Amino acid sequence: MASIKDLIHSAAYKAFMKKLLIYALIVFGLGIVFMLCKWPGGSVMTITGGSVLIFWMVFFIIEKLVESNS
Repeated sequence: MASIKDLIHSAAYKAFMKKLLIYALIVFGLGIVFMLCKWPGGSVMTITGGSVLIFWMVFFIIEKLVESNS
């Protein structure tokens, strides 16, 4: 069974986290633009993008804690 350290150091995990960050920033940014232009869907996009960014940040902090303890 693989440990959390093996998962964090894998190339697939790093690629997934990079893509997740990019997509979340795009959705969040488009949501802000939609809200400024008063187009429908802006609030949903902003909430979704922000939630995914928080999710990413939690895993980023866990990754840094695991790396500092090893």
